[in-house]
Amino acid sequence: MNEISSNGTASAVCADIADGATLLELGKAWLKQGNPAVAAELFESAMRSPAAGDSVRLRAQVLKEIGRAKMMESDWAQAEAYHLQAQRLFADMRDTKGAAECARNRANALFQAGKFIQAEELCRQALDWASSAKDYELRATIFNTIGAITSVQGRNREAVTTFRLCLADFQTSGNVIRQGYVLLNIGLSETELGHHAQAHDALNQALNIALREQDQHLVEICYQNIAKCYLAQHEAQLAKSVVDSARRILPGLNSRALELELEFIEARIARALGDLDSAGRMLRDALPAACEAKLTSLAADLLLEQARLAAESGDVKLAVQRARRAQEQYRIIGATRGEAEATVFLTEMGEPVLAH
Repeated sequence: MNEISSNGTASAVCADIADGATLLELGKAWLKQGNPAVAAELFESAMRSPAAGDSVRLRAQVLKEIGRAKMMESDWAQAEAYHLQAQRLFADMRDTKGAAECARNRANALFQAGKFIQAEELCRQALDWASSAKDYELRATIFNTIGAITSVQGRNREAVTTFRLCLADFQTSGNVIRQGYVLLNIGLSETELGHHAQAHDALNQALNIALREQDQHLVEICYQNIAKCYLAQHEAQLAKSVVDSARRILPGLNSRALELELEFIEARIARALGDLDSAGRMLRDALPAACEAKLTSLAADLLLEQARLAAESGDVKLAVQRARRAQEQYRIIGATRGEAEATVFLTEMGEPVLAH
């Protein structure tokens, strides 16, 4: 299928198609290839079809897919609203799998909007429906969302427990690559808890799956987080060895975000090894690149690392300036853990805590 760049062309494509189910499948195909605008127009045509007027199930399916298209466009409020309509229809039909999928997607939309309490409540409802349907893979995706919610709230012990339930369901359903990503999440949570042996075990299991399944994205993320785990243990030389290995075996990183993240880790390693000049140079290069790529969370991390480097170099004024910028950036994006780290740093520098 050739790529369509305008909704007008999409209208021409579906002008002679009246069957709602066919329009739904066409829309799902466009959504799969990452074109939500064309998909949405096809879904709207499906909703106006005579078949949708006759079939509650078709209407529910179309509403769910419109919600997915809105999620791809980061329109979280509209995504949640469409999924709510679809969920009600599925529930009325006693289709517990469909209702669970919609509730989970609503939870994901609310999670992205920062509404963590509502998102977790919806996940619990979705979990009941998925369990009733005996769909272990669906249950696993819901556990994964709950794990993400508890993790972002700093409830890392709960996150580990939830991710392990998620892992068990993916093992039952036989989805190997998703097991790798869940093991990665377990490793991240264990690192946050300071359980470094457990973190390394989970991260290395994830890396083994990534290498076996030839998932380069997961390979890259595993390497960078194994290095971070070593840094958390103050094992800078081991962290450097991991990064060097990643650079050697990975011919090219999949994304600018991952490349900049690796450069950030290398700067931290250089600072830990006492090479402040190299660390400063890497941070100066990475910060504008992160801002240009709109990687706001990474930019805040880089600012805070610049603050720490400036403090070690004896430039208190620059350290405070960079930490204040990082603190504000974390606050804007709702990264409470990062904001807390910046606040602690400023307090240690003798700066007052500013009200906001």
